[in-house]
Amino acid sequence: MTLFPLLSSSSSSPRVSHNNNCRSSSSSSRCFSSKSSFSTLSRGKGGKIHQNQYSTIATRATRSNDSNNNINNNSKYIEKAKVQDLLSNLERWLRENGSEMNEKCEFGFSSMMEEDNTLMIRKNTCGIFNRGSKSSSTSSSRSNISSDDNTSIKKNESILKVGDSVWMTAEKAREDADGKCGKILKRLAAQGEAAPAWVELSVYLVCELEKGESSFYAPYLSYLREATVLESPLFWSTEDVNAIAGSQLLDDAAGYDSYVRGTYESLNLSNDGVPEDTFLWAFGILRSRAQQPMRDGSEVTLVPGLDMLNHKARYSENDFGVGGKKKKPDWQVYEAGMDDGAMDSPMAAITNLFGGGGKKEDARGSSGSGKSSGAKSENNNIKFASFRAQQDTIQPGEEIFMDYYASINFDERPLDGKTCVDYGFVDPVERNGGYELRIGIPENDPNRDDKIDICDVSQQIIGGGDDPTFYLKAYEDPDPNLRVFSRLLNIQGSDAFLLEALFRNNAWELISEPVSKENETQACETMIAGCKDALLQYETSIEQDEDMLSIQDISDEKLLSIRVLLGEKKALRNTLRYFETIRASVDRLEYYQERRLRQLNLLDEDGSSTYDPFNDFIA
Repeated sequence: MTLFPLLSSSSSSPRVSHNNNCRSSSSSSRCFSSKSSFSTLSRGKGGKIHQNQYSTIATRATRSNDSNNNINNNSKYIEKAKVQDLLSNLERWLRENGSEMNEKCEFGFSSMMEEDNTLMIRKNTCGIFNRGSKSSSTSSSRSNISSDDNTSIKKNESILKVGDSVWMTAEKAREDADGKCGKILKRLAAQGEAAPAWVELSVYLVCELEKGESSFYAPYLSYLREATVLESPLFWSTEDVNAIAGSQLLDDAAGYDSYVRGTYESLNLSNDGVPEDTFLWAFGILRSRAQQPMRDGSEVTLVPGLDMLNHKARYSENDFGVGGKKKKPDWQVYEAGMDDGAMDSPMAAITNLFGGGGKKEDARGSSGSGKSSGAKSENNNIKFASFRAQQDTIQPGEEIFMDYYASINFDERPLDGKTCVDYGFVDPVERNGGYELRIGIPENDPNRDDKIDICDVSQQIIGGGDDPTFYLKAYEDPDPNLRVFSRLLNIQGSDAFLLEALFRNNAWELISEPVSKENETQACETMIAGCKDALLQYETSIEQDEDMLSIQDISDEKLLSIRVLLGEKKALRNTLRYFETIRASVDRLEYYQERRLRQLNLLDEDGSSTYDPFNDFIA
C-alpha cells in the first residue's frame, strides 16, 4: 500500500517511517496500518495484486463514470411507476415459484420526491413494509394509515419465506452445463483454475443478466439493474475517491478492487466475453445483498426477496443474550415439510442448511439443487429461507428491518469502514467508528522469534505474533494488550532477559506491567509517532470534517466518507492522547526491578532499600 506510515526495520528498535511498497508479510518492514480482509478470500492468492491500488481504483472510477453503458447506474432516483412495476413483477415471480409473503406485507419504498411533475423514488430505499390492509396497492403512500390489532404485525409472525428454486448459488452456476456460464467454468476447470464460489456465482450473475427477459431470474435481475445503485466506495466517482486519500477506508476499498480485478485478469474472463465492470458489479451485489449464514465461502447465496430487508442495528432487543449479545441470525433456513418456527437455534438452522437434521425426501426426486427451470410449484423447493418479525409490534406503514450482524456479538462487529465498503452505508444509530491497526515486529530484531513466540503462547492478541491486529475505537481506551505488545516490541538491552525461555510461559504477564522507564517511554513513543504519522496522511483534519457535516447540499458519498473518516481519525487521536498521558507519567510508575525487590522484602513502602550491610557483617 502507498497510504500509511510503517514501522521501519532499519534498527531493532522500531521507528516510524514511510515506504510506498510495503504490503507483503515477507517484507523487511511491517505496516503500522490497516489489515484489509475479505472474510473468505486471501489477498495474495488467486488474483494479481496491483502495486498502486490508489491509482487503479481512481482510474477505474474514471473509466466507469465515462462509460455510456455503466452497469452501476449512478442515478439516485427512478420513476415511481417504473419501480412499482419492478416490485410487482418481483413479488409475483416469487409467489409463482413457491415463496410466500405475509398478506399484510408488501415491497415498497420510503423516500419519494417530485421532479418535473413526475414522482421519483430514491433507489435503495425499497424494502418490506407493513402495508396495513390487504386492499392496499403495491408501494402506496403510508401516510395517515390507522393501526389496529388486525393490521399490526406481532413478534415472530412470519414475514417472508423464499424457496430455494429462486436462490442464486454457485451450485446452480456449475449446473448450467449448456449455457455460457457452464462453459466458462468448464474451461477454468480444464485449465486447473480452482474458481472460488464467489467467482462462480458472479459469472453466473453476469451471464443471466445478459439473457435479459429470457432469464428465469429476469424479474429479480431487472430490479437489481434498474432500481438499485451500489454505494460502496468501489463504485464512487474519481472525485469522491480522491477525497478519501490517506484513509483506511480507501485502503480497504482498494484492496477489494485490486483483488477482484486481479482475479478477473488471472482467469482471463475478458476472453469469455465477461465485461470487467459487470464482473465488479456482480461482486458488489454479492457483498451488499448476501447475508449470513449464506454470505461467505462455498455457501455464498443470493436470496431474492429476503435481500429486500434493510439493516437496522439492535432491531430485535428482546433476542439479546447475556450482556446484550445476540447469538443468532435474524433469519433461518429450513427444509420443506419442517416447521420453521421450530428452528429457534442457529445450530439447528446451520445443520439443516448442510443437509442434516432429519432431511425430508426430495419432492422432485433429485439432489434438491433447485435448477433454474422455471417450474412453478411449491414442491420445486427443497429449502426455504424464513424471516419472522423481530419486534413486538410493527404498525401499519412501518418498514420491517433485519440486523445484518445479528449473529455477531456487539463488541466484535465490523468497524464502520468495513460496513461502508461491503454495504455502502454506516449505521446512523449504532456507530462503530475506528481504526484497524496492524503493527509488526521488525524482521531484523535479534529477538524477533522470541517475541513472536511469546505472543503466540499468550494467545492474547488477534493474529498472534506474526500478524498482531488491534481495533482502535474513538471513545474507548485501546485494548490493554496493545500497551503490552508495544512494550514487548521495544524490549532490548538489559530488559531482554525477560525474553529467555525460562520466562516464556508467564512473559506476557510479567510485561503486562511496566518493565523499565526506558522501555515504557519507547513503547509510548512508538505508538505516538505511529498515530501522528497516520493522521498526517488524511487530506483534512477532524475539525474540518466536522465543519463539512453542517453543509446542507453535501453529497451522499461525501457525507458517508466523512462519517467513516471521522471514526478513523478520532480513534487515532484517542489512542495518541492515551499514550501521551502514559508517557507523561513514566517518572511515577513502578517498574520490574522495584516490583521484584518489593516481593523479596528488599524495599519498604516508601521505595527505600531495607538492605542493611551491618546485619550481613554480623552474620
